[in-house]
Parts: sequence; C-alpha cells; structure tokens
Amino acid sequence: MRAASLALVALAHGACGPAVSNLPRTLDDEAESQKTAPAAPAPVQEAPVPAAHEGKALRMGTIARARLIAVLDAGPGMFLRQLEVSPRMAGDRFVGWQLVQLIDRTGPLGDVDVAPGDVLLAINGKPLERPDELQTVWDSLRTANELVARLRRGEAGLELHFTIDPPVR
Repeated sequence: MRAASLALVALAHGACGPAVSNLPRTLDDEAESQKTAPAAPAPVQEAPVPAAHEGKALRMGTIARARLIAVLDAGPGMFLRQLEVSPRMAGDRFVGWQLVQLIDRTGPLGDVDVAPGDVLLAINGKPLERPDELQTVWDSLRTANELVARLRRGEAGLELHFTIDPPVR
C-alpha cells in the first residue's frame, strides 16, 4: 500500500509541468532566448560507495530452487509479513525500501546479512519502487539462476549474491 501511495504521488508530480505559452514567437523573442538560455545542467554522477563491513550472517550462498518456489507460491504478501519496511527518500526522490525490523527471524531472511536501517535499492538490477515492479521481480525469480540484492548500509554499499540451484537451462 505504501508503494502504491508513492506511485500515485509520483504520477501527480509528473503530471504537473511548467506552464507553456501558446503565443507565436517573434524573431526578437528567439534572439533573446538564445542569449539568456541557461547552460544544460551537468549530468549527475554518483560518488563511489565504499563496501559495508561483513556481518555475521550470509552475503552469498545457494538457495534451493524448491524452497524458493515454495516462497514464491505463497506470494509477496506472505513474504512481506516477516519484515517491516518504510520508504527511504532523498528529498523528493525515492531511494529504496529501508528495513525497520525483521519480524520473523525464522523466515527466509533469518540467516541473511540484513539489519535494521539497510536500504534495498534493487534485486537482480531491477528497482522495487512500485507494486508492478515488485510483481515483475517476483515473477522473474521463478526462472532466475541467481538472486542479487543491492543494498545500502549507512553510507556503504552492500551486495547479497545467492545462486539458485538447480539452475534453469
């Protein structure tokens, strides 16, 4: 529901653009706009992110495909019951989902190196901002041969990399 709310806010903000004049422009207007046109902004480059220190839990390993399929068959709602997350924003920009707490430490995430405060940025290179993106990632895991989660822990980057066995050929 939180993700759906974010999607609605994003759509609302995207629908509000700058006002545009439909009046015909003169040659003087064109010459003036070329004189005062601002330079294009420089592309934003993300600073390199240091790697987070290793925790006691797993950052890599193997997931049995049968166990993964059982989790996928139960649906995203059942999986999401084991944790509490909140949207992490940088100003008006959505960054990712911040883990508030693991509710069920006996679930699939119990042995994985995730901690409150970690922010999930992407799974297998795909963002999870909107509900349809979650469903796309969820469905893609049925035939994926790996699960790679990109997170941020404080100012450091963290990647969880699990091979799914047996592989789909």
